[in-house]
Amino acid sequence: YIIGEKTEDYIMNISKPTLEVLKNFATINTNILVREGNTLATISNGKNIFSRATVGETFSKEFAIYDLNSLLGLLTFTENPDLDLGEDSLKIANGSTEFEYYYADPSIIVAAPDRTIEVDNFYEFELTKDEIVNITRAASVINAPVLSVVGREGKVTLSVGDPSTPRSNTFRQVIGETDKEFDCRLAVENFKVIAGDYRVVLSQKKFMFLDNKAAELKYWLALEPNSTI
Repeated sequence: YIIGEKTEDYIMNISKPTLEVLKNFATINTNILVREGNTLATISNGKNIFSRATVGETFSKEFAIYDLNSLLGLLTFTENPDLDLGEDSLKIANGSTEFEYYYADPSIIVAAPDRTIEVDNFYEFELTKDEIVNITRAASVINAPVLSVVGREGKVTLSVGDPSTPRSNTFRQVIGETDKEFDCRLAVENFKVIAGDYRVVLSQKKFMFLDNKAAELKYWLALEPNSTI
């Protein structure tokens, strides 16, 4: 939210929920183009992870950041700093201290498209925050490379493991029923979502769509080429 104004500069605070989104986006891509308005978006270099979030702040101008992690380090260096958006740089101030951080050339960063991706509802289910935490922990413990959602013989099972290795350690959970047959595989390394409650849709365009139920936060995650849907 804007709390002050100069001739061409705008002073604002960045809320903790927005910082959480930016920290998550930095795991997807350290480049980001912040567009005018209240929507943030990022896309991975491989174009296989795309996310958009509507945040509580309104950015008064468009600017590009090359190393989002370094900016986040400055934003968390002091408690509740003021952010001053200038013409060529932003200033991060707290009392008598101030950092100046220069914008990047937009032409050298990988910017997310300013649009959403249409979702066809092939199969839909829900994931809770606890389930996402369990999936992430299980994948880490057994060093699983793939998250699978499989519809077979009337049941839908979510698992993390290695489908290419029959005797690999695997975590499984039945999440629903279906009359469809599919085997959707997602690289665990691409499951970079903020833990929360989500509506999840599997698309025949071979991506997994996650829509956060408590916030305007969405992810489009590309499935592995050997998925069948």
